[in-house]
Amino acid sequence: MLYARQWCVHPDDALQEAMLELMRQPAPPEDAVAWLFRAVRFRAMNLNRAETRRARHQQRAVENQAAWFSPDPAAGLEAEDLQQALAGLPVLEREIVIARVWGGLSFEQIADLVDSSSSSVHRRYGAALECLQRTLEGNEKKSRCHE
Repeated sequence: MLYARQWCVHPDDALQEAMLELMRQPAPPEDAVAWLFRAVRFRAMNLNRAETRRARHQQRAVENQAAWFSPDPAAGLEAEDLQQALAGLPVLEREIVIARVWGGLSFEQIADLVDSSSSSVHRRYGAALECLQRTLEGNEKKSRCHE
């Protein structure tokens, strides 16, 4: 494992794969120790390449992740501030606001969606809008917004 550690962050995986390959050999290698070191080296290098590719892919995915909102300078709000304020709402309230404002659903449709009454959805919607307003104005009272 110490030998494999210089090439990858999961040397135990490299060693295990090499040991399994050794067991699959039809005949034992002439110098099993040297064979094992070589196999561990190749496995560790392959794991490192895979880890590097995965990290690059994940970084690109984060960079290309679509923002929830497009910037609108006329609105006087930063899209990031609104996104953070929405993320701070309880899940059900956030779902209701998004379904109503961006989805254009009626309170009856949202009630069916979240398995609640339309009056409850209407009440939660109003409370969520008040919470968003307080949050965006910088006057958030956590106990009132997150009950």
